[in-house]
Amino acid sequence: MNTLSKEKLNFQKSKKNLTNLKISQLTGIPISNIDKIFSGANKNPTLETLQKIASTLDCSIDDFIDYKKSPTMPIFVDKQSSEILDSIIKNKTLKKIFENIKSLDEKDLELFLNFSERLKK
Repeated sequence: MNTLSKEKLNFQKSKKNLTNLKISQLTGIPISNIDKIFSGANKNPTLETLQKIASTLDCSIDDFIDYKKSPTMPIFVDKQSSEILDSIIKNKTLKKIFENIKSLDEKDLELFLNFSERLKK
């Protein structure tokens, strides 16, 4: 079963140099709840609570989870990567373009990048 990881939570917190008190202030979640979550005492906070914490730490909820088996979707390092994948999945044309270009070599990828930048102009 997948579980909330206090180690991963604290790693994300340390990357932002935030304290539990500051996270409490930024999220509006009582400090006692934050302390329990980050110490591992509360293993089942609400999704809303996790979303607030992830937003404050500028990461994804996936960044807090220990997966016992591989997740069906990859874990993303940042929100921007998650948003990019989401837009590819929801748009059939973008999905097809990605499928076509993902196996290109570096030279062809550079050509494709130059072409797509020219199209934006």
